[in-house]
Amino acid sequence: MSFSNSSRSAESWGEVRTRDFTARYRRSGAGRALLLLHSAESSEALWPEVLEILISGFRLVVPDPPPAETEVEPWLSLLLEGLGMSNVTVVASDGFCIAALERALLEPDRISRIVLVCRGRGSEGAVDGALDATTPRLASVPLLVLRRDRPATEIVPLVASFLAADGTAPRA
Repeated sequence: MSFSNSSRSAESWGEVRTRDFTARYRRSGAGRALLLLHSAESSEALWPEVLEILISGFRLVVPDPPPAETEVEPWLSLLLEGLGMSNVTVVASDGFCIAALERALLEPDRISRIVLVCRGRGSEGAVDGALDATTPRLASVPLLVLRRDRPATEIVPLVASFLAADGTAPRA
């Protein structure tokens, strides 16, 4: 996923090292940090129109995905620690969704908002009740869950409104 065009700030690369952990990431844009988590196979993880909202309103940080055998939640924890991020908005798709929710439960001060982009059908049994929305920690982190099969015309106003609720992104 490339973020460079004439209307955006230049994309640059960085590397984070924490303990025995190393990860490369791309950054683009200006403003409050937003961590975009998607797998290498999911080039269509976001609607182009949603990506435009993110680029125009945030400093986007996009890490290279972890190796296939890596447990995602500990990887995400080390990434956030290494980047020194707190109170960050996270947009997660595919295999990163549960890890983002787990991180919000474990460290709600690190994640201020979560947007999950899900493919296909889901079931409440998938997390076995462990991520109950009434849990005080999760209740303190605003959450927007989107289905990938919805059209951009439906999704863009939802994302823009959700992200603008804390004053960090422009409305569509």
